[in-house]
Amino acid sequence: MHILIANVPIAVIFWAALAVAEESRPDPEDHRDRATAPVVAGFDRFARHGDIDGIQGGRLLLSELSCTACHSSGGAAAGKNAPDAKSSDKSPPDQQIAPKGGPRLHSAGRRYSQAWLAEFIASPHRVKPGTTMPDLLGSRPLQQRQEISRAIAAFLTHTQRAEYPAIKASGSTPVRFEFWNHGDANRGSEIFHSRGCVACHSSGADRPVSETSSSPVDALLDELDPEELEEMGLAGAARRVDSIPLGRLEAKYARKSLTHFLHDPALTRPALRMPDFQLSTSDAADLAEYLLTTYSLDGPGSGTSRSGASRSGTPSGGSANDAALVAKGRQWFNELNCSSCHDTSSETAKVEALPLSAVDASAGHGCLSDSPHRSVHYSLDRVQRDAIGDAIGGIQSGRTFTATEQLDGILLATNCYGCHQREDMGGVGRYRKSFFETEGHVDLGDEGRLPPPLTGVGRKLTSAHLTNVLSGKAAAVRPYMQIQMPRFSPDVTRSVPTLFAEVDQAHSVSEKQVFGDAAGLAEAGRELMDIGCVQCHAFAGNSLPGVVGIDLSKIGSRIQPAWFEEFLLDPGAVKARTRMPTFFIDGKSPRPDLLGGDPKRQIVAMWMYLKALPKHSLPRKIERSRAESYELDPQGQPLVLRTFMKAAGTHAIAVGFAEDVHFSYDAEQVRLATAWRGKFLDARGTWFVRSAPPAEPLGKDVVDFPSGFSFAKLSGKNEPWPLQSAVRFGGYRLGDGQTPEFFYRYGGFEVSDQIRPAGSNRAIDPEAKPGLQRRLTIAPSQAREKAQAEVVWFRALSGRGLQRVDDHTMRNEAGVMVSLPPSLASDAYVYEGDGMVEWRVPAREFPFQIEVDYSW
Repeated sequence: MHILIANVPIAVIFWAALAVAEESRPDPEDHRDRATAPVVAGFDRFARHGDIDGIQGGRLLLSELSCTACHSSGGAAAGKNAPDAKSSDKSPPDQQIAPKGGPRLHSAGRRYSQAWLAEFIASPHRVKPGTTMPDLLGSRPLQQRQEISRAIAAFLTHTQRAEYPAIKASGSTPVRFEFWNHGDANRGSEIFHSRGCVACHSSGADRPVSETSSSPVDALLDELDPEELEEMGLAGAARRVDSIPLGRLEAKYARKSLTHFLHDPALTRPALRMPDFQLSTSDAADLAEYLLTTYSLDGPGSGTSRSGASRSGTPSGGSANDAALVAKGRQWFNELNCSSCHDTSSETAKVEALPLSAVDASAGHGCLSDSPHRSVHYSLDRVQRDAIGDAIGGIQSGRTFTATEQLDGILLATNCYGCHQREDMGGVGRYRKSFFETEGHVDLGDEGRLPPPLTGVGRKLTSAHLTNVLSGKAAAVRPYMQIQMPRFSPDVTRSVPTLFAEVDQAHSVSEKQVFGDAAGLAEAGRELMDIGCVQCHAFAGNSLPGVVGIDLSKIGSRIQPAWFEEFLLDPGAVKARTRMPTFFIDGKSPRPDLLGGDPKRQIVAMWMYLKALPKHSLPRKIERSRAESYELDPQGQPLVLRTFMKAAGTHAIAVGFAEDVHFSYDAEQVRLATAWRGKFLDARGTWFVRSAPPAEPLGKDVVDFPSGFSFAKLSGKNEPWPLQSAVRFGGYRLGDGQTPEFFYRYGGFEVSDQIRPAGSNRAIDPEAKPGLQRRLTIAPSQAREKAQAEVVWFRALSGRGLQRVDDHTMRNEAGVMVSLPPSLASDAYVYEGDGMVEWRVPAREFPFQIEVDYSW
């Protein structure tokens, strides 16, 4: 989001953004051969600077460069062509180094430009500096490199053409027709800079950022010189963090292929080093449009036109190749052992090389040598070669890795340290923090805007909850944070929770073992919430006004009981720099009248209360606040309130439903004005305060509908919509189920208009968000016997641009979607003029009934 804070000097904003853009620049004293060296985030941030030892850094490179795809890290290689080795030399499974592997190429012919494939295969380090793809042709003459790369590109393009997956729409997840062609680069920039992409990838220098107050640590970093930072162990925190290169995306991808990749990266990259943010198809299209615009042929931020990405969504750049060239490409693909790293839909041979236990790292002709005749060129710099040599030596000497080192290896490989800090390792880069914000920019400090630390997380979170978090199945407990936790691979999901528990010594201790007999204590726990918990936390979606902290309901499924007890007794000792205050100062309770003032017994009571929410009543202060706020809660039947509202004006009629979807109606302009979900309205200002500001929806997902009257008599379908209409509101009556039905007159016609919750989508998909269904009937008034062949048009939707979702659904730029019955949709007309696009439905025979479904 473009955030400009008042009174912030322009220079502050410019230099903050420029610092992020320049984080990937190497230091002047860096190694001269780093320009094309493979970029591995964990290695470059930690091993290169001695924060982890060379052996651990080398093991990371062996995995991320997929060395072990050819060279087994155990004592023997599995392939039939590998040299014999004694089985007793094999390493146990938890000590073996799994290769990251390259992309799956089953659909390479649809996903990548053939021209880019040929160029990349011929010279990967020139085309994409920092790539982990080795150069397999570097020792060959230029002409031969080009011939081989063209052949392999032809083989992949013409034989690897698996279809894109079919993405089905539901009531809660609409999918537009050819969604990849409707991306919004501006919105994509918002996603890139708020969801977490900028934690790993560099930002454009023109991206404005908000001014955030420095934490004590950041303020200290600004004051210390390099020697002092080193002495205090803060050099890592002060250091710039390299960015993972994106390369020339525009030359590689088309809109369709990049959008599909962002929507489901695991399909082509199952290792998920690029994690899955579970983007909607719309978000993926927006992000793809931004990336294709920003990372163009002329580099980040140039904004040049894209020759490689066509509107059709099909990769460009290849002409038809004959069967002989394809056959030659298949032969080279096998001969170069490409299938060791890449899966294809074709049968290809895989050749195993010497196991690492038998490799001579000092040989003058191997992958680690400087020999121009070596078969595989990784463009390694000296630090990387030394680290890999150390790791091979460790394997050959029988060096084993502890559970802590195994866990660190996974966190380094997946770049979890790019966002999270564990002990003194990692965290968001110093010059990237300004992009991490809260929703609404509420000041919650670093604890409220940065991803949570992983120190002791094995003792804090249950393994089941950790598994859900890593697999993307956990409900968000920090909805106030813009950053989004992505989904990781099944291998990570299976191993990391177990390793966290082992490393953090999270012994399996039951609730009863920690708390003993806790029967009947929940009510006392409810009272204890009012000593301060309600000031910062929500309870089953309910909170005091302005409170945006973590929701404490269902805490028993997330938090370990022993950690909960320790944390409440002394928060600062368990979590450094936490904002959580200490309520049991000097071991004494602020409520000595409850449970004999015993802090531990009171903590048990709090646990039992929170664990059972929402079965118990809300804390008293929240209940009292709800009563004082006169919140209207439509239970059983709809509620209708005449009030003032910002969008619906001074003649607003607000209608709330038990289905948690509500709307406001503008009785002056006679139109549907606003809709929202969740909570309804606070009536205090309407009922008691004469000068109260306009009532605001209490819920979420608030959407405004286009202004103006919905009917017009036009001389032709291309006539502009009238700015004003002679319409007269006739009031409303409560129909079936107490749902209001509005009446108005227009140009000799009478119109009835009833709006109620839409139930069709929810019947099909219980997870679908509720929408609205509107039924309008227009007929000549009693004084008018017939409509005299007039055509009255109904404007179903309007906006600066309309996007077709399916044959009977349109969406505007505000996210409002309108669905018409197929019979009406087939007769609808799209009008474009005066900077507006309108979806119009003609009413030719009367009485005429129109049914419209709204979703957003």
